[in-house]
Amino acid sequence: MGEESNLMRRADHGARILVVDDDALLRRSLRAMLERSHYRVEAAQGGAEALEFLSSFRPDLVLLDIQMPEMDGFEVCQRIRELPDTHLLPIIFLTGDERPEVHSQALRVKGDDFLRKPVLAAELIIRIRSLMRLKRLQAEVQTERDNLLSLHKQREQLFEFIVHDLKNPLSAIQMGLELLDTGDQYDPAAPTQLRRLRDTAHAMGRMIQNILDIGRAEQVGLELHRTRIRLDTWIPRSLQDVESRARHLNHELSWLCPPGLEIEADPEFLRRLLLNLLDNALKYSPSGSRTELEVRLDGDTVHLEVRDQGQGIPEHLRGSVFGKFVRLGDGGSIPGSGSGLGLAFCRMVAEAHQGRIWVEANRPRGSVFVLEFPRVGAACPEG
Repeated sequence: MGEESNLMRRADHGARILVVDDDALLRRSLRAMLERSHYRVEAAQGGAEALEFLSSFRPDLVLLDIQMPEMDGFEVCQRIRELPDTHLLPIIFLTGDERPEVHSQALRVKGDDFLRKPVLAAELIIRIRSLMRLKRLQAEVQTERDNLLSLHKQREQLFEFIVHDLKNPLSAIQMGLELLDTGDQYDPAAPTQLRRLRDTAHAMGRMIQNILDIGRAEQVGLELHRTRIRLDTWIPRSLQDVESRARHLNHELSWLCPPGLEIEADPEFLRRLLLNLLDNALKYSPSGSRTELEVRLDGDTVHLEVRDQGQGIPEHLRGSVFGKFVRLGDGGSIPGSGSGLGLAFCRMVAEAHQGRIWVEANRPRGSVFVLEFPRVGAACPEG
């Protein structure tokens, strides 16, 4: 029982080993040694046959004789290393030749170890286990390296997105301030210009806060401060942050909510989720469009829907738009402008409230973003 348990824990248990030797007796001997140690074995009598086995058998380790007719072990090893994804494949040379130049040639063709003939079973298994363990560690290091490179690339991409997205509203603010500074202080258009500057600054603030919250949530989770919210009074207050921008864009906003409907949620996070959805609707819908916000109750579940009249999102992309760094173009395609963090923030907030968010087609034109979350749990003070 103890031996069987140890076999189950061995990382190399059942590993595939390819034996390459022109000596039939030695091939049979090596196969017997290896199969007793619970390896899967395939044997080739020469280099050409060994190369054919590589694609079908896909060995985890190769035992390779050096002195073989037609194609010696050095050439076989070199041709193996030229194949894709074989740089971590352990290759052990079998030889009775102790000359230094033989060892040097083996290193040049990227062999990993030597076993002197005649091969001893205990030494063979120890060498195999050592190389298999090393291969596993090398693979883990390579995977970690690839993950770090991917993370570094994402950070660079995020930095580029942030710089791009903050530069545009900042330029608009600077231009607006210059116009106000050089214009007539009694110009009737000045209050409108100030409202635009305020809206732009608020959008920048939301963008920056999204970035901070996503980064913090990935480290320690999203900390919610739940309170009871009466939606038919909370929604019009929240819409005030985008109403002036909508008017400037000749865009109509409307909302519908059952009177007295209450939910438990973090009011600030929920407000920013709604504003992100409305910002998208304003950004991707043409002038003269209408965006509708509707809340309805289905049992103990609240559905909040934002319907726009933009270009819509192709069906095959609807599952992708809530990922980080995914950006929509003006035609609903990917990529486009935007940091790709607004909808990622929406999903994060929805899931933190034990809810979910998705997007559907709006008929005849546009998209419907649907937020679904529980209605009310334990009583809380009204917020």
